[in-house]
Amino acid sequence: MPQARPNWEVYERMVARLMSDTLRTDLCVTPNAKVLGVKSGVKRQIDVLIDARHETDNTRRIIVDAKRRTRKIDVTDVEAFLGLMEDVGATHGYLVCPTGHTPTAERRAQDAVTIALVPLDHLGDFDPATWPKCMNSRCHHGRIFWTGYPEIYMTGLPLDARISGGPRRLSFVHHVGKCDRCGRFHVQCTTCEEILSLPEDDDNDIGHQCSCRPPWFWIASIETDNEGNRSAELHGVWGIDQYLTVDRRPC
Repeated sequence: MPQARPNWEVYERMVARLMSDTLRTDLCVTPNAKVLGVKSGVKRQIDVLIDARHETDNTRRIIVDAKRRTRKIDVTDVEAFLGLMEDVGATHGYLVCPTGHTPTAERRAQDAVTIALVPLDHLGDFDPATWPKCMNSRCHHGRIFWTGYPEIYMTGLPLDARISGGPRRLSFVHHVGKCDRCGRFHVQCTTCEEILSLPEDDDNDIGHQCSCRPPWFWIASIETDNEGNRSAELHGVWGIDQYLTVDRRPC
């Protein structure tokens, strides 16, 4: 029997789900992220990380701290969170809890931090255990957190010459996401419903296609920004030198 997730973790995943469902499509969400601190020099655990989706750019980083507890957020919590933001290079942050905050916490937060109230009754039937299992054989309890639905566009000609109108732009939608424990990227084809698992650290990986055998493939890689920060990135590749970065996370 699978082990039930602790209540605080379910709350964190719910906040991540809410964030992903309401953000712009050019931003991607990573639950349970690990970010190397610039000042501390150690990996910092981030409940919910929000980064640019389509490019190796960490200058718009947003972090979220989801606190499932009975007391209100106070000024000490804000001070600690501001220190975390500075360490991981976040430009904005969200402190989320079900019980509210003190007036002094609100004054200290000012413009850099948004304190949000997400009551526990929002949990309802929310259950991360219903998400698909991570396909990484070394990850035993992870679930796939779907974070986007990118489209790949291609130009095609009608098979029937009697159909007029010339070339047509065709759109293909996929689910993309990553494991909420190990971070492994996954892609699901909405046609055949096959789920692909893509490692970013395999130098011998030449790409993955689903059973539909479309004229494109998926591959993950590790990229470095101008500041030397490394990110794992998921790409859709088609044609010659045509690709789209569809998901990212720090590594």
